[in-house]
Amino acid sequence: MPLREPSSFIADVAPFDRLDEAESQRVSEALTPSHYAGGTTVLSRWQSPPYLFIVAEGAVEEQDATGAVASYGPGQLFDARGLLHGRSENQFVARGNCTCLLLPAQLFAALARSNPGFRSFFQEQISRSLDLQVAVQQQREAASLLTGRVGEGRLHPPLFVGPETTIRDAVGQMRDMAATAVLVREGDRVGIFTERDVREKQLLMGMPETTPIGDIARFELLTIDAEDLILNALVIMTKYSIRHLVVVRGKEIVGIFEQADLLRRLSSSSLVIASQVERAGAAEELKDASDAIPRMIKSLFERGVKPRYIARLVTDLNRKLFRRVFEQVAPAEVRDLACLIVMGSEGRGEQLLRTDQDNGLIYRSPPPAEAAALAGRRFTEALLELGYPPCPGNVMVSNPQWAKPLADYQQEIRQWFQQPTGDTFLNLAILLDANTVAGDDSLLSAVKARVFNLFHDRMSLLSHFAKAVQAFPTPIGFFNRLHVDSSPGGGRLDIKKGGIFPIVHGVRSLAVEYRVEETNTIGRIQALAGRGPFDEQTTADIIEAFEFMSMLRLRSQLEAWDRGEVADTMVVPGRLSRLDRNLLKDSLKIVKHFKQDLVYHFRLNMIS
Repeated sequence: MPLREPSSFIADVAPFDRLDEAESQRVSEALTPSHYAGGTTVLSRWQSPPYLFIVAEGAVEEQDATGAVASYGPGQLFDARGLLHGRSENQFVARGNCTCLLLPAQLFAALARSNPGFRSFFQEQISRSLDLQVAVQQQREAASLLTGRVGEGRLHPPLFVGPETTIRDAVGQMRDMAATAVLVREGDRVGIFTERDVREKQLLMGMPETTPIGDIARFELLTIDAEDLILNALVIMTKYSIRHLVVVRGKEIVGIFEQADLLRRLSSSSLVIASQVERAGAAEELKDASDAIPRMIKSLFERGVKPRYIARLVTDLNRKLFRRVFEQVAPAEVRDLACLIVMGSEGRGEQLLRTDQDNGLIYRSPPPAEAAALAGRRFTEALLELGYPPCPGNVMVSNPQWAKPLADYQQEIRQWFQQPTGDTFLNLAILLDANTVAGDDSLLSAVKARVFNLFHDRMSLLSHFAKAVQAFPTPIGFFNRLHVDSSPGGGRLDIKKGGIFPIVHGVRSLAVEYRVEETNTIGRIQALAGRGPFDEQTTADIIEAFEFMSMLRLRSQLEAWDRGEVADTMVVPGRLSRLDRNLLKDSLKIVKHFKQDLVYHFRLNMIS
């Protein structure tokens, strides 16, 4: 079947149906068909895409380092995200003979700048693509838990005793070794005696505690090889209703795999945690789910998952958890009037290990005062019990300043613009990052619209708002020397203040100027591509620097968490590999240049 004319084909393809006649004509003249044999790499990973690809015939598969994440058929497009980032994170491979229409990157960028409808389509597509990749990651996460090897995790060391050992002595040894089973060696035979046997034989059957366990141990051992799959361990345990499997390597017994080990591994799955939250009927059940989130973060990070994707999983879990708490503590007359919001890194969808609470309530109309105050206090206290520290600035629903009717918010916002201070700019930044957790989202939309409209009428104030990017020096000097403090054990630098915050706030300020309603920092950068200082190279550089510094911060925080210390935002460059240290220097140089671009863009050197 002959390929349709490009102009005829794209007329039915979104978002080209949003172009006017002149734009459509430019696209039709610029499109060129390209044919690919099955298995051919259409676009390589880390390549800067020269085109937007439109599949005309056949199919193209998107693959990350692990495997397939998406498939594109006739009428579907790729890789808009790579065009906006400046490079493709994944590779694209023809699944069979296929044909793509190629739209030059320069024309794509021009259309995205000039046509808001065209641009918004790709912003929404990128968001959906990220959600899909997170869903794929969840599926892989669940699969990898069961397809992992039994011997990969920590096994309980085998504790051997003789057959003459009494029940009392066996229980004592299990207690001393924090074990739930002992192995009984009798000549060439090996049996097992467990805590369950203690309950059955002594408590239920009345056997004296002096009974030798050689008489009651089970010598028909069920074993599993250390290289076998966890899935097979689950099958054996379920089939034989047992809680312990003896793990062997060849003929040697190397440990014991317990049912509790399996449950512990599964408890770190985002799917299991989400299910726990949704089924939780008591505070203790929510606490179990909340405590599992840091373990999930560590597990995903160790498997090489990017902080951006981990953060999306954490954000989803935290919001489910906050919503569940709100349902439990707030009476219906409060919930029905309210919009529960989260702010800060939680609002931006960038939260990883727990930081302080940043939340608020917007009411459609004044709620019953006593019920509202009680709900706010209980919500804050419940989050404290779940391990979420209080906000030092008291940005919490228990503070009436952040739990009030929409009309009061709008009135106070106008006052902030009339008498701006450092605190009011901070409050505005907090609101711009907010996202809805529960209730009527239109209330938050009305608050944000107020902020955007007032900034639009007073653009000179935006320069004062953006000036906070200069609040902290970039910790890199001449000859690329990193500026560190004099901490014992190696100088440290604050990666958040020196590197991450200038990007977050600079991008937030540009988002206000161009009325970008996205709250996630990378999402904002993608939406800003081609506007302000965001040319193609700057877009790619800023995203890469932000992701690398976020990775360093998370790694440092997880190391502190492992040591039982409070996680902070400090990193020790002296402990980094040479490659990571050089990448940190490159990232901070990008931050320094970005701040210079912002100084020029917002004329920051002209304000005091």
